[in-house]
Amino acid sequence: MTLSDFNPGSIKNYQEEKYLLHFQWNNGTEKIYRYALVEVMNVGDIEPRLKQKKDELGMSQEEIWNKKYNKK
Repeated sequence: MTLSDFNPGSIKNYQEEKYLLHFQWNNGTEKIYRYALVEVMNVGDIEPRLKQKKDELGMSQEEIWNKKYNKK
C-alpha cells in the first residue's frame, strides 16, 4: 500500500522504466522505502513462478540481496 502520490498500480502507464520507486507500507511507521533498479534481464533468465534466476533457486529474498548487492 502506498500512502503517497505515486500509485504502483499505474506503472503500466509509463513508457520508460523507472530507476527508483518509493513505497510507504501500512506497517505503523512513518518510513518511506526506496527501491532501486539493480538488474535488467531477459524473460528466459528467470523462473516465472518463483521470480528467481538459476543461481538463486532455494534462496530467500534477503539471501539473494546479500549475495548480489550487499557489498560491504
